[in-house]
Amino acid sequence: MNVVIYARFSSHSQNEQSIEGQLKVCYEFAKQKGYKIIAEYIDRAISGKEAENRLEFQRMISDSAKRQFEGVLVYQLDRFARNRYDSAIYKSKLKKYGVRVLSAKENISDDASGILMEAVLEGMAEYYSVELSQKIKRGMSINAEKGLAIGGMKILGYKIKDKRYVVDEEVAPIVKKIFEMYIAGNTMAQIIRYLNENNVKTALGNEFGKNSIRRILTNKKYIGVYTYKGIERADSLPKIIDDETFRQAQIKLEKNKKAPARAKAKEEMYLLSTKIFCGHCEASIVGVSGTSRNGKVHQYYQCSSNRKKKCTLKPVKKSQIEELVIKTIMTILTDEKIDQIATNICNLSEKESNTDTLTRLKKLVKENETATQNLIKALEVGKAVDIISAQIEKRQLEKQNLEAQIAREKILRPKLQFEQVKFFFKKFLDGDITDIKFRQALIDTFISKVYLFQDKLYILCNAQESKIEIPLHETSGSYKGHLVEISGIEPLTS
Repeated sequence: MNVVIYARFSSHSQNEQSIEGQLKVCYEFAKQKGYKIIAEYIDRAISGKEAENRLEFQRMISDSAKRQFEGVLVYQLDRFARNRYDSAIYKSKLKKYGVRVLSAKENISDDASGILMEAVLEGMAEYYSVELSQKIKRGMSINAEKGLAIGGMKILGYKIKDKRYVVDEEVAPIVKKIFEMYIAGNTMAQIIRYLNENNVKTALGNEFGKNSIRRILTNKKYIGVYTYKGIERADSLPKIIDDETFRQAQIKLEKNKKAPARAKAKEEMYLLSTKIFCGHCEASIVGVSGTSRNGKVHQYYQCSSNRKKKCTLKPVKKSQIEELVIKTIMTILTDEKIDQIATNICNLSEKESNTDTLTRLKKLVKENETATQNLIKALEVGKAVDIISAQIEKRQLEKQNLEAQIAREKILRPKLQFEQVKFFFKKFLDGDITDIKFRQALIDTFISKVYLFQDKLYILCNAQESKIEIPLHETSGSYKGHLVEISGIEPLTS
């Protein structure tokens, strides 16, 4: 598995040696687990409180979209984020690209309630993101109905004036030329060569390619039709191409359309990646696949030490192991368990919301209020009215500033309500267990670690204080297990 290292030290009580120490531990951990380190991201003399100010951290988040690594390895989780809200938000961003956060020093990423609390915060953040997106889309729909440009989107042949599209008389002839050449029998390659040789650029200033030519030939805006969310509105902007020319181009496009190439089957995700370990040698277990003679792809989980002939654990079928883990989660996820989880999370939220900073700020507010009351009493008996009035005004400004700081601190550590948390976890009971995203969400939220032996599984679940053992009985190529709760088995060290 490819991973990157993220290291950071703050400006007080730490220095470059701190970075060297973090890197040393991370490299040793990666070697032990069989991870391949492909990059380092290091923020020096920067606090972890404001994630948006950590330039290397933000670069790492951005690079995750390139899908070149599957894990971010940190010395300890506090190097990644200093509060659960930031941790949940940025873990969610990484998860979109199949990237997980790994800790070199902590056996389990966090305590069970903490992990579940992050899942709630992440879900809430996603809800607010979706809600904001819906509001934006509503605004875009209104603009579309009026024929207004959405987000300043550039279209070759048009200019935007007062939020409306108007014909760009200098560029519109290029659009007409493209339609004429295509209808006359020129191939897309010939049109592209003609445009690029004449140094003609797309609306975004790039060279033309097949996709950009196809987008122009199929864009109904050129005949005055504004399409948004499947709804077409005619005569919404001035025409550059007449209806007949556009119709002929569509006929030719349809005629020249080749049978679509057979899409390559998308490889299914290995849902237990970074959470499953070998019960015999404790090395990480990785996803592998192979193709049989008839072309069918078979997917397995295999001990990473097995490749080097250091472990005897045989590969096991991916679908069977994941199915057992998913069914285990759904078995223990009862109404009673959800109430217990919600209570634990709310207690943790209450505890973590009362920070030293918040306590100090609240104390300062009380002192400010006492001082203000004393000044008002002095004012009532007629002492130095002008001076005392000025002091009262100063105290009021100080209080406003303190209250603003308190509000910011509370945002960083939101206090969760029982019904709010319960509702979040109740949604898991109604989920589609066949949906790949739902299955991944179940594992991400509730599974801490899975240890695989040749004849059994040990599951460490965030919703369960005890461990769960599932015997594996091989029958006709399939595994059938039954759940046995055990409390005497300690988690293996990693």
